[in-house]
Parts: sequence; C-alpha cells; structure tokens
Amino acid sequence: MPPFDDDIVWSDPVDSDIEAAAAAIQSGRWTDIFPSSIDQIEWVDDAWTGDQADHAKLLKFWREEKSASTSGALTSDRIDPITLRTILPHTMLLDVEAKGFDARYRVYGTGIANNAGKDWTGSLVSEMNRSTKTGLALFYRACYRAVFRQARPLYTHHQSPPWLRVKAWKRLIIPVHDKTGQTISKFLVCNVPVEARNLSSPEWLEMHKRMIQ
Repeated sequence: MPPFDDDIVWSDPVDSDIEAAAAAIQSGRWTDIFPSSIDQIEWVDDAWTGDQADHAKLLKFWREEKSASTSGALTSDRIDPITLRTILPHTMLLDVEAKGFDARYRVYGTGIANNAGKDWTGSLVSEMNRSTKTGLALFYRACYRAVFRQARPLYTHHQSPPWLRVKAWKRLIIPVHDKTGQTISKFLVCNVPVEARNLSSPEWLEMHKRMIQ
C-alpha cells in the first residue's frame, strides 16, 4: 500500500461536498474525489463475501433479517446484541442525523476504540472529524450519505493516519430502517482493524493531541 495521504488541508465538509462525493461513490467515480489512502469502496450485493469473518457474520444476520421481514429490510427493532455478541468489539451503531449527512455514534465497539485511541460514543461523526482533522472527513461523511441514499450495504478499505495503532480498517456499513421499514434511521457497522503497529513517542503525542480537542 502507498503511504497514508495526510497532505490534504483540513476542511469541514459542507452538505454540497458530501452530496457530490456520495454521488461519486454511487457511480463508482470515487477515485476522482478521495485521496490515495482510500483503497476500496464497493457496494455489497447478495453474492458478496469479503475476507473478514466478522463481516460474514454481520452479512448473514442482515440477509436473514431482510428475508424474514415483511418490508424486506433490517429494521431497528430487530437488532439483537445477543445474536451479534461475537462481533460486538468491532461493531458500531449510529443514529442517522440530517438525512444521512451526519450520524451519531450510539455504540462504539471496544475493539475499535482501543485502536482508534478514543471511545466516540455520543459524538457526531462531524465532531470526531473536527477533533482529528484528517483528510478522511469527507470520506466518512460521504459513505454514510451514500448508504442513506441507496439503502444498500457498502464495504470500504482505507488506511489509517500514521498516529493510530493499526495500519488500515476494513468497514462494512449496513442500512437499518425504522420500525415501519420506510426510512433509514441507523447504520450498523462492522469496522475491522488491519495489522497493528507500534507508535513512536511523537506519534503517541500526536494521537492524544487530536483526541482531546
């Protein structure tokens, strides 16, 4: 993989930026929008398998719930922590905000928090972005908006900034509808860390600086 592209000047994405990037994801033109640290963005269909066991478990849950539902969708009342217990350390549950232009972390798995340097439970994705200030802000926001628009699962593989304890993340985003099955109200995400690394003292200091703002 090429080095993490952290040379992009930090900016807080506005809705028009997010919508344009979400449309690029939808059409497959995302390489024109995002930095080289984004390795893969792929819509997930019924034939998709991936290479992560936790993703396979989440997909099995989603497909079974979708098939059993009269609305043909996974609804919020069917999310069962007991069924998902083996993947909970790598699981996030987000409440949709602003029609998918933002989202709030309701559950932030311990395995993710340990590698991300902070438990972001209760924070908006936009608030996390404003604290960490990396070129990934638009990527995060646009992926959620794209899933909200398309009501389809999305897989991504992206590299971490050099001040995090893993080299990359493989993420599966599942749309969750409200009880009526009409509106997407949540995102159920399995975010798997890839290849741990040891941080130098300056990298530790940089991580803590970005997390405490």
